[in-house]
Amino acid sequence: MATFSAGYSSALGDILSQVNDAFSGKTSGIDVSSVVNELMQVEEQPETQLQSEQSTISSQISALTSISSQLSTLQSSIQSLTDLDGAFSQMTTGSSDSTLVAASADSTATAGTHTVVVSKLATTSSSYSAYIPSGTSLAGAQIVVKYGSDPNNPVKTDTISIPSSDTTLQQSASYINGGGYGVTASVVTDSQGSRLVLVSNSSGANGNLTVTSSATTFSSSPGVDAQLTVDGVPVDSASNTVTGAIPGVTLSLGAADPTTPVLISVEPDTTQASTAIQNFITAYNAVIGSINTQYTLNSSGNEGVLAGDSMLQTLQSDLLNLISTSVTGDYPNLQSLGIEMQNDGTLQINSEVLSNALSSDYSDVQNFFQSASGWGQSATKQMTQLTDPTLGPVAADINGLNQTNDDLTNQISDFQANMTEVQQQLTTQYDNLNSLLIEYPLQMQEAADQLASLPGAPGSSSSSSI
Repeated sequence: MATFSAGYSSALGDILSQVNDAFSGKTSGIDVSSVVNELMQVEEQPETQLQSEQSTISSQISALTSISSQLSTLQSSIQSLTDLDGAFSQMTTGSSDSTLVAASADSTATAGTHTVVVSKLATTSSSYSAYIPSGTSLAGAQIVVKYGSDPNNPVKTDTISIPSSDTTLQQSASYINGGGYGVTASVVTDSQGSRLVLVSNSSGANGNLTVTSSATTFSSSPGVDAQLTVDGVPVDSASNTVTGAIPGVTLSLGAADPTTPVLISVEPDTTQASTAIQNFITAYNAVIGSINTQYTLNSSGNEGVLAGDSMLQTLQSDLLNLISTSVTGDYPNLQSLGIEMQNDGTLQINSEVLSNALSSDYSDVQNFFQSASGWGQSATKQMTQLTDPTLGPVAADINGLNQTNDDLTNQISDFQANMTEVQQQLTTQYDNLNSLLIEYPLQMQEAADQLASLPGAPGSSSSSSI
C-alpha cells in the first residue's frame, strides 16, 4: 500500500508540473498519453502483486510435484522389498566346476547343495547324402525324414518334395531350410564332390534322423540323450540344458566326466536383496533432502518456497515415523539391520551389520520386510496414504494451490477488464483537461483584449481623447 501511495503521489506531482508549465506558457497543454500511462502504471500495481503471487504458487506447485514424484519412487522401492516374487525371493547358484556343470535358479528354487555327475552329453543326429555327381541335382526328388530312435515308430515324419526348378544342391538346401521342417540343410563339398547334409533341430534320441530318398542314399549318425545323476538319481535329458532335475534350477552341461562329482549350491541372492535395500535408502534420502532444502537459507538469505507450508512439516514427521516404526521379531527395526539415521534425517547403511544379517539370518530379514506383521506391511500402508492422488497430503496441497491459482487468474482477468475502463476514463478526463489548458491562453488573451477596450483602460481610445 505504501508503494502504491508513493507511486500515485509521484504521478500526480508530474501531472501538476505539466499543468503549471501549461499555465505559465512554457508548454501548450499536457502530454495526455504519458500522463495516462504513468497513472496506469500506478493503477496496475495490484495486478503485479497478483501475478507475483501466481509466480510463487507456480514455484510451490513445482516443488511439491517434485516431492510427489520422489514419494512415488520411495513407494516403489518399498514395494520391491515386500514383493513376494521380488528381490528377497531371488536365488543364486554356485558350481564346484562350471566347465562340467553350470547352474542358474529362479525364485521357486530352494536353498541347498546338490551333487551332479555327468556321464554323457546329449548329441545331435545328422544325415548326409551320397556324392551328387556334378551336373545333377535333387530336382523333383522326394526326401522322407523320420525322427526318433525307432524308425518303425517315429516321433515325427517330414516328407520333403524338392521342386523341379531347384537344379542345384544349394537351391535344394535353401528350399528345405525355408520349409519349416525339423532339420537344417547345408551343402558340403570336398575333393570327391558335393553332398546334402541334414542336421536335426532337436538333440537327443528323439531327434535321431532316418532319411530315405529315391534320388540318393543317406547315411546317418545318431543323437543320444544326456546321462547324469542328481543326488544319486539317474536323469535322462534330450538336451544339455536340464530343467526339472532340481526344482527351480536349470543345469547347463558343459562336458562329461563320470569320475568327477560337481557340487551345485543354491542360496538366497543377498546381492539383489542388498541392492533393493540401498535403492530404498536412496529414494528415502531424496525425499528428505528435498524437504531439508526448503528450510535451508540460500545465498540471498531466503528459505525455500515451501518453508511456510505446514503440510511439509507434517510430511517430514510422517516419514520420520515410518523409519522409526518397530515390529516384533529378531530384527525389530531398521536400525537393527544397520540402517541408521543421520542428524539431518537421512539414512546410511552400516554395511558390516547389514551384510552379517543377510548372510546369517536371511529368512529373518526377509520376514522383517515381507511378513504380515513386518515393517514392510506397515510402511506400505503409510506410503499408500502419503501418495494417495486425492487424499494424500502432497496431492491435497497441490490441488489447493491449483484452486488458488485459478482464483488469481480470474481476479487478474476481472482486474484487467476494469483497467481498460479506467484507462478510457483517465484518457477522457485528461483530454478534457488538455483542451481547457490549450484554450486557456486564448481565453486569457480575449479577456485582456476586452479589458483593454473598456473606457478608461490604459491605451484605449476613450482615454486618449479625454
